[in-house]
Amino acid sequence: MKKTILLLAMLLFKVSYSQTNVDQLLELGIENAQRFSNDYFAPAGELLVNSMSNGWYKTAEVKKLWRFEVGFLGNLSFVREEKQSFVLNTADYEGVEFREGPSSQLVANAFGGDRGDIVVVLNQGQLAQVEVTLPDGIGGKEVNIAPTGFLQGSMGISKSTEIKARFLPKIAVRENTEVFLYGLAVQHELTDWIFSWKRLPFRFSGLIGYTNVRGFYDFTADSQIDGTDQEIRLKSSSWLVSGIISTKLPKFNFYGGFGYYAGNSKADILGTYEVQNGPLATQTVEDPISVDNKTSGLKATIGANVKLGFFRANLDYTLQNYQNLSIGLNFGW
Repeated sequence: MKKTILLLAMLLFKVSYSQTNVDQLLELGIENAQRFSNDYFAPAGELLVNSMSNGWYKTAEVKKLWRFEVGFLGNLSFVREEKQSFVLNTADYEGVEFREGPSSQLVANAFGGDRGDIVVVLNQGQLAQVEVTLPDGIGGKEVNIAPTGFLQGSMGISKSTEIKARFLPKIAVRENTEVFLYGLAVQHELTDWIFSWKRLPFRFSGLIGYTNVRGFYDFTADSQIDGTDQEIRLKSSSWLVSGIISTKLPKFNFYGGFGYYAGNSKADILGTYEVQNGPLATQTVEDPISVDNKTSGLKATIGANVKLGFFRANLDYTLQNYQNLSIGLNFGW
């Protein structure tokens, strides 16, 4: 569990990036630093929205009034190779060129690995140049799988409606780093509407779910650039609207769903930064970078669940932008 939360925090706050590369990127100027950060962090924001919209259901059947269950949900999101890098075209930047090679090159994003020292040069006239080494991915290795996990529960609140909640309490993952997650969903069984539908060998239901992630990371003490109140604050939200179908067997059942997800992840690099080189040399820059990633799309899920007394378990696989494997372990009645 601790490793899961730690990797989630690294994904949210890009610890290695913020400690060693904020100062260098600011030496390229605010607009150049902002443009690079948008491309560098885009897949991390997309994956977070994708992952947090998973795991809301394991059957189309809703619980009877006041019956409930609680447990743990884990997600494994898979990162394809093409999502571990992006093409940096110097024509999109102001006064920037690669020290070696063509003007357009493949560079690592937050999920990328160690591609060696890729250096860009900011030309400030014939007599002045600033060289910046672009950052590698998180931890210097390709991220192929990103795990996340949290607590989740559900309870029947009427004959055909069930309410769900997910929660990760505010946890200090490491010094000066906190993560907090909550979510709510409502599922309604449609097969209760018409009497003849109750004779079908399967059930239908619909679900609307919302998940919110908040995070904070204060890296003032570790920063390599002078300044105050240097921190990253994250806000991420994810919505899911889905239809669900499942079988009606006593103990072991199959289920599937088809839906639409949408959300955004915003990470703000806040505080003051005393830049020593580049166009901002000798200036103090405040709240320099804000990265806002929005994503949406369709998803399809197929899975199975088993019920043994008070114990319940489920496993499913979701086809979406970042494919996902979910496992749930619950107790209830």
